[in-house]
Amino acid sequence: MNYRLLGKKDQILKPEEMSDNELVELALSGSREAWRELVKRYYRMISVTVFRITGGRETDDVVQEVLIQLFKSLGSFRKESSFSTFLYRLTLNTACREVKKMTNLSSMVAIGADIVEKMIDSSAEVDDSFRIIEKEEMEKLVRMALDKIPADLRMYLVLSVVEGLTLKEISEMFKAPVTTIASRINKAKALLLKEMEKLK
Repeated sequence: MNYRLLGKKDQILKPEEMSDNELVELALSGSREAWRELVKRYYRMISVTVFRITGGRETDDVVQEVLIQLFKSLGSFRKESSFSTFLYRLTLNTACREVKKMTNLSSMVAIGADIVEKMIDSSAEVDDSFRIIEKEEMEKLVRMALDKIPADLRMYLVLSVVEGLTLKEISEMFKAPVTTIASRINKAKALLLKEMEKLK
């Protein structure tokens, strides 16, 4: 279906040709086609982000929960930031909330070799013996060590190192003091190194 955009005389566009903001407006007015295009446009981003936070556990269910929350909160998007930023934040918040419900969560976080290096380099206490290990072996070691860390602490580490959020951003997500967040991340790093030492 094509749509004539308000304020843009004689401009008729298909949903896939529209901007995010235009799709949001149409979706809020009841357009199923606009909603489907938004989901199609950002499904991969949502899935990848959720997978990183949950470590692959119940990913499909969490993705569906993100879409439900997006549908419910679409009207709160004020265009003060880009829609992609708005959705990314919503995805992180929803995924983190769902992780907290997974009390028995035990799965490895999806990470690449570059993330492994960041995790190791982020700690000044790392033993030099770790640095001579081949990247492939190091990645395997970190994955196994991460699997030993409690899900809630692992989540803070992933948000900080993998997603690249600042302490302030994470503290705002969880409504906790920056010092508390920093403490949890440092504890997670310490546990990571401890488990790596055991596995080495």
